[in-house]
This record gives sequence, C-alpha cells and structure tokens, in this order.
Amino acid sequence: MRGTLLYIGQRLVLIAITTVLVSSIVFVLLHQIPGNAFLNETRTSPESLAADLRHYGLDKPLGTQYVNWVSGVLHGNLGESLVNRGVMITPLLVREASVSATVGFFALLVTVGLGLILGVIAALRQNTWADYVASSAAVVGYSVPSFVIGIFFLLIFGHYFFEWTQGTVFYNVGWGDWTQIPVPAIALGLPYASYVARLTRASMLETIRTDYVRTAWAKGLKARIVVLRHALRNALIPVVTILGPLITGIITGSVVIENIFGIPGLGKEFVTSILARDYNIVIGVFTFYAALVGLANLTVDVIYPALDPRIRY
Repeated sequence: MRGTLLYIGQRLVLIAITTVLVSSIVFVLLHQIPGNAFLNETRTSPESLAADLRHYGLDKPLGTQYVNWVSGVLHGNLGESLVNRGVMITPLLVREASVSATVGFFALLVTVGLGLILGVIAALRQNTWADYVASSAAVVGYSVPSFVIGIFFLLIFGHYFFEWTQGTVFYNVGWGDWTQIPVPAIALGLPYASYVARLTRASMLETIRTDYVRTAWAKGLKARIVVLRHALRNALIPVVTILGPLITGIITGSVVIENIFGIPGLGKEFVTSILARDYNIVIGVFTFYAALVGLANLTVDVIYPALDPRIRY
C-alpha cells in the first residue's frame, strides 16, 4: 500500500510538471501569433486598444506576462476572458468541464461496456454467426470516425425523425436532462468500443484455452463463474492497457462531438475561443486537457493491481 501511494504521489508531481510545460509552450506560441482579440471588436480606436492592453497586462514584456500568469495559476486563477470582460476563466471552465466529463463518462461506459460484451460473445461463440456479426460490427465501428457517426445521428434524431434540433444546436438551451446524453455519448464511444471488442475477443480466445480455465470447466463450475472470475478477469489486462489511449481519444474527440451537437462543454468553448482569438481561454482549456489526460492514465495504472495481485508499485 505504501508503495502504491508513493507511486501515485510521484505520478501526480509528474502530471503537474507536464501540465505546466504544456501550458507554458501554448502560452508562448499563442503570444507569437499576430493580432489579438480586440481587433474583432467595434472599438478599434488607439485609445481603446491601449486601454484594453493595459487592463489585461498585454502591454508588458512577454516574460512579465508569463510570470503574472503562472502566479495566477498557482492561486487557481486562469485569468479573465479577453472577449467578455469581467468573465473569469476558472469558474467558466470548471462549469464546462463538468459537462464534458458527463459526456465523456457515458462515452467511456459505451466504450467499455459494449466492447466487452461484443468481445466476450464473439470469443465464446467462435466461428458462429454471433462471432461473425460481432466481429463485423467491430470492423465497421472502428472504420467510421466519431464525427461521421455524430453527423449521421444528428440527421436521424435531429432532422428526419425526432426533430430535436433547435436552430443550429442539437439540444435545448437547458443542458442537463439525462435524455440528452445517450446520442452524443454513443457517437463518441462507439469507434473505441470496436477496438475494445476486437482486443477482448483475442484476449479471451487465448485465456479460455489455458489450463486453469479448462480445470475450472472440469470441476463443474457454473459458466458465469468460469467466464467472469477465471477467464474475463485475466483477459482484461491487455484491455486495461489500451484504456489510457482510449480515454485520451475520448477527451480530445469531445472537441468535435460537442461542436456537432452544440453541447456547452470544453470542446465547444475551445473552438469558439480560437475563432474569437480569446487566447486566455485557449490556454486554460489546454491546461485542463493536459491535466485530464495525465489523471486518466494514472487511473488506468492504478487499476492494474486490482486485476492482477502480482503487479506491485
């Protein structure tokens, strides 16, 4: 237990360092791009522009700006929106991160749940119609990008049949109803569920041929116990290995899905801020994404000892 806590502590320090490096690189690169958010506004007089630059500290040298930004980040303050004066970025991104986390969580459930079910069925019914159907569905699933599935679902649920669209967005303004979650979650998680299904099938086929599984069958144990406790648990280790990259793909893929469905999350805010040149929010979103990716991979690593007691940190 002490080794695990020490490992988690070391990884958290590494995640913090990585997040700082990513946000620092983005900070420097964004400040090298010509132009700023104020050029898109109606007040373009030199006096107004100078006042805006002074208000946000953009008239200071880049090194001073960076030191002030890091000082604010250490106090939990990511700064103020360049486009909407008075809007603080930290509470804005925390609120939108909760929306993205909701969609991402259910997309992960689709990825793991559907992938495991299809993979186990295909392995237990090898070379039968069930295996062929599950394998074919997996091939189609990972061959089609999530944004194509999202647009296809948008046409089905928002135009042809159910007419859920309102203007240019998929949902009503009041996001939060549980009925709004399944369609974008499935669109985001379906391609990754196909990867899980194919890997689960291959791992299960290898596991069910081992001696300890054959012994369990010979003892007359129930099929549920043999499959879940003896075969699936050991077959999950390769599956858990790819969960880190899959979670990363879900986090980054939400940028496209949220824009397609008009979901007010980090992804939609990220694209909107880039188009509006609101670089403070862009830096904040990059910081959030870097931290989320690191924490997701840490969570996957911590799951390993629960599946295989021989693994120690």
